[in-house]
Formats: sequence, C-alpha cells, structure tokens
Amino acid sequence: MVRRVADAIGPLAGELVVSVATSEMVSALQPILPEAAFSIDRRSDRGPIEGFRGGFDVAIGDRVLVAPCDAPLLRPELYRLFLRSLGRHECVVSKFDVFDPLRAIYRRPVVTRILRSDESIASPSALVDRLRCRFVDPDRIRAVDPDLSSFLDVNTQGDLDEVLARLERQSREGKRRDWRIDASGSP
Repeated sequence: MVRRVADAIGPLAGELVVSVATSEMVSALQPILPEAAFSIDRRSDRGPIEGFRGGFDVAIGDRVLVAPCDAPLLRPELYRLFLRSLGRHECVVSKFDVFDPLRAIYRRPVVTRILRSDESIASPSALVDRLRCRFVDPDRIRAVDPDLSSFLDVNTQGDLDEVLARLERQSREGKRRDWRIDASGSP
C-alpha cells in the first residue's frame, strides 16, 4: 500500500520522507521503500502532528507533499493540482465539508518554524489554521479525480476489499483497451 502512495507522488517530489511511530516500522518499510528517509516519532500517542514535526525536520525541500500511507489509490493529478494552486500560499489543502490536512502541500520553512515555536499545536488541522492556506474545492478535485479514489483510506477489511475491487476493475478496463488497440491497430 505505501509503495503505491510513494509511486503516485514520488515523481513530483525531490525526496521521499516517511514518518513512522516506531523503529520497528522503519525495519519493515525500508525493503519496500529503499529510497526513503525515515522520521521516527519522538513522542508516542501524539497522532499525525508528531509525524509532521519529525517529517518536516527531516525534509530539505521548500515544499512538502503530505499524503497518508493508507491511501493506495492516490492520484498524482491531485498533487499536480495542488502544486499549480500553491502560488504564494503557505499550504494547499483539499476541502469538502471539512478540510483534509493529510492530502496537502505545505511550505516547509514556515511549517517548521511554527511547529518548533509552539508545542501546543495538537493536530494537522490546528496547524492549517495558522497558515495562509488555499483550499481546493470539490469541483476542482473531481476534475482530476472524478471518483475521489485519492480519498479512500484503508482502515478496515471492507476498505481493503473496495480498493482491490477498484484495482481489478481498472485492470480489466486496461486489458480491454489494450485488446482494442491490438485488434484494430489503433486506439
């Protein structure tokens, strides 16, 4: 799953940093993501904001593309849209009824300064509240991700079944397209 996420946004980034809770997770993920640098949470039970703190400290680029590791259908087009939308803002975040700070792009220097200066920031949402942010609305998101596959997280067996079913459909559709090309000589 994490390999699919890395493959989706890796080409858009100059580096790959993975934030994990424990060193055991690094040992498990290094063979899957040999190109990655890892950040291990310094404090446990702090949730995603602890991953932000460590990950932003390890990252070296100006822009940090943040993605959840449990979103195997993430589309690179979503992050291309975010990159085009960043301008002079400090972050770009998707927004439906609420915003999603885990599918976003942030300016690393600003985020690092804020997180180092204020330990009371308890969540990525609280961080976004302190930034000059551009929110990307559902219509613009659907233009690059019509079925919102990028927002399907795998947290249960049912979620995994849904992802596998979508991948199977995509595979069958791809084979049909390949067959049409082979049979006619053109798409």
